[in-house]
Amino acid sequence: MKPRLLADENVSHGLYAACLKLDPQFPLAHIANWRDGACLQLKDPALLMTLRDEDLILVSFDRSSLAHHAGVLTREGVGHSGVILFRRTVSRIAYGAQARLLTDFWREASEWDWADLVVYLPRM
Repeated sequence: MKPRLLADENVSHGLYAACLKLDPQFPLAHIANWRDGACLQLKDPALLMTLRDEDLILVSFDRSSLAHHAGVLTREGVGHSGVILFRRTVSRIAYGAQARLLTDFWREASEWDWADLVVYLPRM
């Protein structure tokens, strides 16, 4: 299975495991395991550009900077391949709830055009 979603270092491996428990074919990888962790220390803009080149959508809790950096890349015409952010109301340790939100959402959104798109879960 080729991943389509990449969980960053702000996302627990518990979410990854919970998603695979719900759907063994779920297209999620964790940044610590992707490319042997080579992208773990990248700053947000560099990570977003790397993921753009790989057509991977970033999944994160980092609401403080990722949406801003994604917007800057979009305005500069560089773009990104998409970001999914969990809202503050989603507990960082409720891996089952996170996994249900993400897998349910992905059933609807997997075929969307994700270029320069930022989505918050849960959607309102």
